[in-house]
Amino acid sequence: MPVRKVLGLAVLAGAISVLGGTALTQTSYPSAPIRVIIPLAPGGAIDVMVRALGRAFEQRNPYGFVVESRAGANTIIAANACKAAPPDGSTICLLSRSSVSINPALYKNLSYDPIKDFEPITNLAFAHQVLILNKNVPVSDFKELVAYSKRNPEKLNFGSFGVGGDTHLVVEWIKHETGAKMAHIPYKGASDAMLAFKSGDIQLLYLIIGNPDIARQINEGEVKGLLVPGSTRSPLVPNVPSFAESGLSPDQSAFETWFGHREESGFCRAVSDIQGVRAGRRQQRGVCEVHRAGSEEGQAPRRHFRREAGAMTADHREPRE
Repeated sequence: MPVRKVLGLAVLAGAISVLGGTALTQTSYPSAPIRVIIPLAPGGAIDVMVRALGRAFEQRNPYGFVVESRAGANTIIAANACKAAPPDGSTICLLSRSSVSINPALYKNLSYDPIKDFEPITNLAFAHQVLILNKNVPVSDFKELVAYSKRNPEKLNFGSFGVGGDTHLVVEWIKHETGAKMAHIPYKGASDAMLAFKSGDIQLLYLIIGNPDIARQINEGEVKGLLVPGSTRSPLVPNVPSFAESGLSPDQSAFETWFGHREESGFCRAVSDIQGVRAGRRQQRGVCEVHRAGSEEGQAPRRHFRREAGAMTADHREPRE
């Protein structure tokens, strides 16, 4: 089985310039549009960020990105598509912490092995997330919500982007820590979940702040922002309390959602030596564009290259019971 490589958007953005110069003339890469598989439905924050990179990439290369959504099954569908892709550098796969850290702990017979099938190079970003509440629920803060849920255990539903993902498990952890009562309803992605949220089918949702219009709706009071993970507030939604302020764990790393690319072996040889890309990445216009897009879409772009990303992936692996 060919080993696929984890390739972050920062690497590709750095490669924009490399591919526009000597490396491109030596390798003729890319020779066709690059297929990018993402594990979430179209229209969400990650989809927006990948397309921002695609625009920057296309400005300096004869071919751009073709973004393909393979949402569902807690990113397993996308991971399998990545594993099955031909090892010729024509496909890049964006996977997440769920793909490589959570799923191996949840599923005994997982159809892929994140260590054997994928080799990490770097990660794209760590997502800033928020727990939101429908404004029609008669509470003003998280403490009141917990009390309300205990008095009305049948009135609250929370949505997620799939069973076993971080948007599901973080809320289950909050329920466990506080005794809050609410039922879980999974959806395929942010768009479907937000439609359910607006219609009143669900009352709570834990999602990336950068999903379309979320920060504005929170800041203007159209939805209630209850919590952000960690010990400090997010500058995107400064009025929303942190976990620590609400008596929950302040450990940001325990709740971080991260995204990185997976790609077939041989890609880095095609685009030139990875250290050369690393040395020049701060000067690349593409990197600047992607980092701006990431910050605006509620994500913290990271530059974890192969060694650091591999170590982080191992650190985040949960032992299977």
